[in-house]
Amino acid sequence: MEQMDLLTYCKKLPKVELHAHLNGSLSDGTVLQLLEAKEKELGSTDSLSSFKMTISKGPERCLRECFRVFEALHSLTDSQEAIRKITKNVIQEFAEDGVRYLELRTTPKNIPGKITKKEYVDAVLETMINEMKTCRIMVRLLVSVDRGRGVGDAWSTLSLAKQYLDHDVFKGLLVGIDVSGNPNKGNLIDYIPILKEAKKCGFKLAVHLAEVKSCVEETDAVLENGLVDRIGHGTYLLKNNGYGIKYQKKILKNFIPIEICMSSNLKTQSVRSFEKHHFGVWSGLKHPLAICTDDKGVYCTTLTNEYYICAKNFNLSEQDLHELCLYAVEAAFLPSSEKDILRQMVKEELSKLMGKLFVERRTTYMIQ
Repeated sequence: MEQMDLLTYCKKLPKVELHAHLNGSLSDGTVLQLLEAKEKELGSTDSLSSFKMTISKGPERCLRECFRVFEALHSLTDSQEAIRKITKNVIQEFAEDGVRYLELRTTPKNIPGKITKKEYVDAVLETMINEMKTCRIMVRLLVSVDRGRGVGDAWSTLSLAKQYLDHDVFKGLLVGIDVSGNPNKGNLIDYIPILKEAKKCGFKLAVHLAEVKSCVEETDAVLENGLVDRIGHGTYLLKNNGYGIKYQKKILKNFIPIEICMSSNLKTQSVRSFEKHHFGVWSGLKHPLAICTDDKGVYCTTLTNEYYICAKNFNLSEQDLHELCLYAVEAAFLPSSEKDILRQMVKEELSKLMGKLFVERRTTYMIQ
């Protein structure tokens, strides 16, 4: 039987990506193409040249430089043409990495004179449809509510999302709402009426929760109101004195999946090391977890790499890796009929991989 090393095996796994921000998932190559297009439009500038240098650093980018990349990416994606290009490239890159199901998330932009929120979402959805015809991947969309943009903008985004529930062409492609943005801006409590309305409309909710220490009240409010179908990061869920056990019981009782983004958490310094990551606690409790990339382009990672990091640092077995793939399937925001198809496909591929992970065996010598 053909044996594979761990990294190769992780590459072959039929993976499900549930936490991928569109702009942050751009590869350096795609970003450089956008930069060249922007230079043709505006001419060369010091800021564009400086940004090129930052991009060229790749994995060596420090946290400050990563945040600078985020800022620049938003300025580069200001037209339907750019949105189509980045959506196409990101989907193709995930497909090449062995991702069978992908949930992209993105904040609709309204740039006067350039693009409306509806044009932005339409461009993403149109590209998703085209790429699913040629790539071996199923793609769905979550529109993002940015907690830093205010409640008014969030209501506007939800109103737009409702238009796609029974859309002639795009029905079934927009499956949920993501709540994200700078965790130090805004208060999730202010967004609870919006989340309740979204749930009432049938949208699933993925909420970035407990990303910083000062999050107790809003975390309480979201969990108590049952307004989260998947938790993004949850880095400080177990670190708030007096509240960690309470959160843990609530999450375990309701079986709320947690999106795990190892490289992102280490790079943003919300965890001290991979070994200290909260993945270890939740996996030890056999809680459903979805391994994700968050912003694969900015943090120079892949979903294969994230599985490899988890396996290497927590000594995961072949069976553990298979369970993680299936946990992610169950956490997907798909209707039961589509989830059944995805589950069957993933199980079939996993069965073909069974027993092919090379396990290093230690030889024990007997002293006679």
